[in-house]
Amino acid sequence: MNGRPTRRKIAKLNQLVESLCGIYARVARRLGVHRTYVSRVARGERESETIEKALAAEYERISRNELTE
Repeated sequence: MNGRPTRRKIAKLNQLVESLCGIYARVARRLGVHRTYVSRVARGERESETIEKALAAEYERISRNELTE
């Protein structure tokens, strides 16, 4: 059995995980807030339009990168 399609899927999954790892920290650094606050906003425990917009922008950036690879 040829494992190439499976390996490609796993490689793509690893790229996605690496892209997402650190997303809260990147947003937090950019905005000068703590990473856990960004995490709480993302989970809906807190509200911040600024953080929500930054998370959405980071998502768009990651999505664009994934589509071009």
